[in-house]
Amino acid sequence: MKKKAADRPIEKVWGFCPRCGAKASKRGVNPFHCRECEYTHYFGPCAAVGAITTDPEGKVLLLIRGKDPGKGMYGLPGGFVDQGETVEDALRREVMEEIGLTVTDYRYLASFPNQYAYSGAVLPVMDVFFVMTVRSFDEIAVVDGEIDAWHFCHPTRRELQNMAFESNRRALELFLKQRSVRSRERGSK
Repeated sequence: MKKKAADRPIEKVWGFCPRCGAKASKRGVNPFHCRECEYTHYFGPCAAVGAITTDPEGKVLLLIRGKDPGKGMYGLPGGFVDQGETVEDALRREVMEEIGLTVTDYRYLASFPNQYAYSGAVLPVMDVFFVMTVRSFDEIAVVDGEIDAWHFCHPTRRELQNMAFESNRRALELFLKQRSVRSRERGSK
């Protein structure tokens, strides 16, 4: 049985120039620079979206991941932004693809850096989070195979500590903090 290679940052995995195919003279540096053809590549983050939504009782929708990274852990609806796609279009597409819901409104919440380990390489990702409203939860269904189930809850330490990605946890903590502040402000009026 072949031993699985440890996940390494993409710049350490990148071994050949994508333009001319020459072997990298140095690995693990950013930017990559090919001495043969002078090609330079910067390892900047790719973009992904994440969404927070609540049911009429104020419970947050969490997804239970069906695949690695984070299989069996909680996540938020979302995923990678495709080439030529806006983050807003990616938000609507990912929510529909993963759980079959139609986004009707959204507001920007925050962005957090993330590390996404896949096939032995760790990719830098900038996760952009939104608070969204959906047309109805009546159509909710596991659609894409990456999600095993969904769970509505008032997140506690247990859920927060079982998030697949730190960026998701940080976004959810920020959302809960903002909601708590708004609730206290309404109560003092």
